[in-house]
Amino acid sequence: MKISLDWLGDLVSWDDSNDELAVKLTAAGLNVEGIEEFKVSFPGVVIAKVLKQEQHPDADRLSLCQVDAGTGEPVQVVCGAPNVREGLTVVFATVGSVLPGNFKIKKSKIRGVQSFGMICSDTELELGTDGEGIIELDTDLPAGTPVDELYGFSDTVLDIEVTPNRPDWLSHVGVAREVAAIYGTKVSFPRTWSSQQTGESLGKKVRIDDYADCPRYSAFGARGVEVGSSPKWMQNRLLAIGSRPINNVVDITNYVMFETGQPMHAFDQSKLSGTTITIKKSEKGEKVVTLDEQERELEEGTLLVCDDKGPVALAGVMGLANSEVDQGTKNILLESAFFDSLLVRKASRGLNLISESSYRFERGGDWEMVIKAAHRALYLFQEHSGAHIVTDWADRFDPDRTAPKDIPLRIWQVNRVLGTEITTDQAATALQALGLKVQPMGNPLSSSPSAVNIMVKVPTFRRDLFQEIDLIEEVARSYGFDNMKDGAGFSGTTAGQRNTKDIALAKIRSWLAACGYSEIVTSTFMVEDDQQKMQMPEDDLRYQSLAVMNSHSGGDLNLRTHMLPSALDVVRRNINSGAAVPLRFFQNNRVYWPAGRKAENPLQADDCLLPEEPLFLQFAVAGNKDKGLDQVPADLLEIKGVVEALSSYLRIPLVLTVADAEPWLISGQQWTIQDGQGNNVGSAGRVSGKVLQANEIEAPVAVAEINLDLLDLNPLEMKYQPFARFPEVKRDLSLLVPNGTVYGQVEQVVLESGGVHLELVELFDIYRGKGVAEGHGAYGIRLKFRSAKGNLKGKTVDYAIKQIIEALASRLKIEHR
Repeated sequence: MKISLDWLGDLVSWDDSNDELAVKLTAAGLNVEGIEEFKVSFPGVVIAKVLKQEQHPDADRLSLCQVDAGTGEPVQVVCGAPNVREGLTVVFATVGSVLPGNFKIKKSKIRGVQSFGMICSDTELELGTDGEGIIELDTDLPAGTPVDELYGFSDTVLDIEVTPNRPDWLSHVGVAREVAAIYGTKVSFPRTWSSQQTGESLGKKVRIDDYADCPRYSAFGARGVEVGSSPKWMQNRLLAIGSRPINNVVDITNYVMFETGQPMHAFDQSKLSGTTITIKKSEKGEKVVTLDEQERELEEGTLLVCDDKGPVALAGVMGLANSEVDQGTKNILLESAFFDSLLVRKASRGLNLISESSYRFERGGDWEMVIKAAHRALYLFQEHSGAHIVTDWADRFDPDRTAPKDIPLRIWQVNRVLGTEITTDQAATALQALGLKVQPMGNPLSSSPSAVNIMVKVPTFRRDLFQEIDLIEEVARSYGFDNMKDGAGFSGTTAGQRNTKDIALAKIRSWLAACGYSEIVTSTFMVEDDQQKMQMPEDDLRYQSLAVMNSHSGGDLNLRTHMLPSALDVVRRNINSGAAVPLRFFQNNRVYWPAGRKAENPLQADDCLLPEEPLFLQFAVAGNKDKGLDQVPADLLEIKGVVEALSSYLRIPLVLTVADAEPWLISGQQWTIQDGQGNNVGSAGRVSGKVLQANEIEAPVAVAEINLDLLDLNPLEMKYQPFARFPEVKRDLSLLVPNGTVYGQVEQVVLESGGVHLELVELFDIYRGKGVAEGHGAYGIRLKFRSAKGNLKGKTVDYAIKQIIEALASRLKIEHR
């Protein structure tokens, strides 16, 4: 069984390298025979734009085009596609590229005209079966972008040896259960169709001649199917595990089989006669034509699926050509069944017709997965073939079937066989991790040879568990065979490694707490008029919110789009309660933007409806009315200092740039926060009086917010820098600065004109008043000079000071006092 790790990652999470995962699976009994890297790539094939299209001078059905392939110069190419036209964005294979099938693109002359490449269709890239016209792209990616950004795919595939007693491992869900048990995580079953009874009729009933041959057979209907190519992500996953995509209907049944382990078959319902599907055995000499267009004579007793006229499928092996889904199919009947494994094996071997379906049925099916997998397939039909699912279905099963018996487990026997000292709780935990249900019995601490400590309910996907020794083997797999030689007690799996974001958040929490900030936890919901209170314009993507349907809480229904309203609510409540000011607090939480970015490569169509959910860090100071230098509010200076100090502590670039970033902050008293590449990742500043008044707050509030999802949270590498060997030279300057000139401008000019020895510029005083010219302020700055080669001479420093004073005078009209 080939397991796609890209696929497996949708079902379960793990925190290990691919090699380590393979080692742990092998230790658990799933022998990983190989690890393969699968890649779909088109080197030399790029996105291009058709700049000009005109008739070929010597061919009626050819066009002469000029395309922009991102090289800076138009490229001439001859194209025979009827849909090529000026302004079209296309897929362009440059000279030297090699397309699937080892088709090399060369410079050529077509009907006397030079052609330098090829504009591609689906078939040339093996992306589909439509070769009538070229691919028409709808993308904003610039010309010259490798087409791999749209169609490239890479995956890692595990080749697992599956023993005959474990048919549940013949699926990604089955392997996901083992991964979940190893890493202590949970399996997330993919989305399924939700049935709703509407009185609609399937129009078919099921009859089973002998329940021993077919204990269960279910049939479902899908109408209005549009047969075509399956979605690219599905094709990629099927290709990665060695299955050839055919069309969306066939691909979906194959996809669900590899995902859940339940084989299914889709019939063209218009080709089925009558109203009854019958499962019965063949008569001697009966002949059929299978989907591979081979006529086969059946042995007597071959299990068949029949309509009112005769056979339409070899049960559990292969469908017949007389009911095949083709391009004209509009309505399908979906089969999901539980056939007798011995009959399927007999038919498969007798006809020398071994299929993925027969391979699974021969090893035994999962009773409950019959319906569950069908609902999964119906969901995919709905999403990827435009089908309407008939709400009525047929489910015929053996009414006398009995569930597997519960198995008793004695801890005394577990420890006797394994040579361990495992407790009842540890054994129960190990079995539950593997998906088994346990019920404690009697005294769980009893170690008597006759005491049953646990009763285990066997799930339908574990057809290999019959007796106590089978359960002991499962406990041993979870415990680890290597741990048995020393008789050590049970030890569970260790916690997975934390990711970069979790590590950064832990550091931020501890650092802000050490700085005197208290962490707050606020509601995910907001009040309907919060956007208006924040002075948010209606065209802001954060204005639109998402409401929860069928709420039972009776409270707010809208998911928040911003964290400021919740922070202001905390401020108002605390100040009204008489809390000491200033208040200092922080929170990190997600907000929800329905109008935000959507998933670029959604696995499901509904994923495009989900809101963007960025994770924000917010910290605030409320109630600090003190002033700093030049009467700048102290809370504003504090917030600025926290951003800069946090950047230094995390070793993550955070740059404050003076700009009016948000409408709820005071103009001229706010910054945008940018990362090291100049991308906006947040804002900081003082909340405006109108916003405070709307929230009934009389104290000033300064706040900073950072979108952590936009930040690279990997810290910069620490670099060694030797201590300075030579002393610094300090000089203080008193400057007469015109009002309206900010210190940042002064600092920039000083740094640019101070020369290579200028090491630091510090502002230590601002004075306005008596002795200072009207319309000006006196700034005191300290300059530090140092040379790495020796002691600086006074003349060198004097020259640098002269250059600085001249630059300030000429560029900013600043006088030296």
